[in-house]
Amino acid sequence: MTKNTKKLKTQTVAYGWQLVTPENTVVMDNDQGNIAIGDTSDNFRGGPFIVLKVSENEVTVADSGIFDQGVSITLDKKIIVKRRPDIEIND
Repeated sequence: MTKNTKKLKTQTVAYGWQLVTPENTVVMDNDQGNIAIGDTSDNFRGGPFIVLKVSENEVTVADSGIFDQGVSITLDKKIIVKRRPDIEIND
């Protein structure tokens, strides 16, 4: 059985980009355009980060963690991170 987290949060990061992530993530960024996104759910404590590098007109995915389903980038400067659904294991 899968459980899909649908609540999202939006924040502005370097160069005016809007970052949309699931609510159970932590975002670290700086003015130079480096962004690290980590999963804070119970399933992946301290797991790998998604690392992005942004500039005025470009986004690069430098590293992708195992919890993301995909990263979408729109022309209106939105970066949308989709999380893989949680998997519940019933013993």
